[in-house]
Amino acid sequence: MVATAQTALFALPEPPTVAPTARSGKRRTVLSYGLGADSTAILLKFLADPVAYGLEPDLSDLIVVHAVTGDEWSDSLSFVDLVLPLLADRKVRTVQVARGGRRDSDGILILDDTRTPWHIWAAGPWRLSDELRAAGTVPQMANGRRTCSIRSKGWVLDAWAAFEFGTTPFRRVIGYHAGERPRAEKDTGIQAQINADAGRIVCEPYYPLIETDGMDRAAVEAYVYAQLGERIRKSYCAQCPFSASCASRDRHEERLRKYPETGAAVLMMEYASQALNEKVALYGERSLYQQLAEDERNDEVLTRFERELDDAPFALYEVRRLYLPGRTKDCRTWHGKRCTEPRWWCRTKRSTTCRREHQAAYELASGEQVDTAPWCDGEEEACRGEQVKGPAWRSVRTVWEGSRSEADLTLMQWGREAGAQLRSGQKSMIKRAHYLDAEDGYPSAAAYLVAAPAGIEDKQRTAKKPGAGFEAKWTAVTGLVGTKWAPIRPLVVPKRERTTGPVPVRYLRKQQRASDVELLA
Repeated sequence: MVATAQTALFALPEPPTVAPTARSGKRRTVLSYGLGADSTAILLKFLADPVAYGLEPDLSDLIVVHAVTGDEWSDSLSFVDLVLPLLADRKVRTVQVARGGRRDSDGILILDDTRTPWHIWAAGPWRLSDELRAAGTVPQMANGRRTCSIRSKGWVLDAWAAFEFGTTPFRRVIGYHAGERPRAEKDTGIQAQINADAGRIVCEPYYPLIETDGMDRAAVEAYVYAQLGERIRKSYCAQCPFSASCASRDRHEERLRKYPETGAAVLMMEYASQALNEKVALYGERSLYQQLAEDERNDEVLTRFERELDDAPFALYEVRRLYLPGRTKDCRTWHGKRCTEPRWWCRTKRSTTCRREHQAAYELASGEQVDTAPWCDGEEEACRGEQVKGPAWRSVRTVWEGSRSEADLTLMQWGREAGAQLRSGQKSMIKRAHYLDAEDGYPSAAAYLVAAPAGIEDKQRTAKKPGAGFEAKWTAVTGLVGTKWAPIRPLVVPKRERTTGPVPVRYLRKQQRASDVELLA
């Protein structure tokens, strides 16, 4: 499907530095349409009384933009069928855009740009779930930041806006309701900093549900129901780690029961993630599987998952981890901002006694004593401070492929032959053959063999500088060379992730759109 869609692309020229507007001197308004209740309510209000929200009566200065993630619920997509005819009737420009691929250098793909919208795309050439399955992980919660939304929505919308408007300011509408004022204030601060860094107004944020209407979530849902006659469901990805806040547990599980194929797909993703790392389940260390197993009404979802897991092609993965020391406050003090080899024992600056006893100074020809470094080797207990955990490096290599039953037998056989300890995860119960366990302190290392669904990409840190990649560090820490079992394919070094300059922008060819709707849906 992806290959067919990609052949239907062509590069566009550089974006104009000045974007035309419907009325001379007036800024365009861009509504980020997330398919949920808040943005739907705003859109309905714009259609009902555009002038009250600073728009032209004919809505010629409004652009509705939807970032296609590829992982929306089916009922969220179908609900929009009630809204699209209203947009088409008023000839509101509607744009649907998605990432062109996993890497930023793949740019963005404009799936549709029309004033007569009739269809919401289910997916573009890249889905967040595809990347997660290939990486063998689930969405991560980093200090409460919705990093997935930033990557699959925010980055896409920003890239489209840069292409569309160039240096011309515009007004950006976000659907935060009155109960989300802190989120709106945070967003305003971020945009103010972006404007300051650019030395101009890139865009002005506007939150009509807060600033104009003062509507909370309950009022928003009631308004949408009154206008369209149907209850709208929360818009979020099925694998969202914030699903406990996106909807109540009961409502989320009800949705999974309604779409058991979706629930099974998320459970499969979580299983692969926990196989590679016991601690990385959908909700941190608590898994979706554990949660669903607590209610017998979810048995159909769990049964479907188990059946699909049995039928899925499997692989054996050799997983190796390095736990490296981190930089302490003292390390930063004595070694500066950059230190490639953190010395966790650097508790204090070297004293005269330290210099004399550790002989870490040498004499110049002039007789002057010069320190070789502002730290000692940490040989004495008194010299050592507390260790700090640093980065963890992971290597994943595929060493065998076959059926699930064959994978389990091969895992036990190879584990016995290697003298590895066969242990089950405390929560996942996934079996692993451990041949190296991490020790206390840093650096340390661990390694095991595990069976999981096939398709997880081989990956480990590589570097052009000698001694800086995973293999060199692995040997330095463990004394071992390479993997214990031979990988079945060479390691592929990933292409450049980021792009410099304008983000590449492409359109689907108009004559291809009808067929590609079926291909990418």
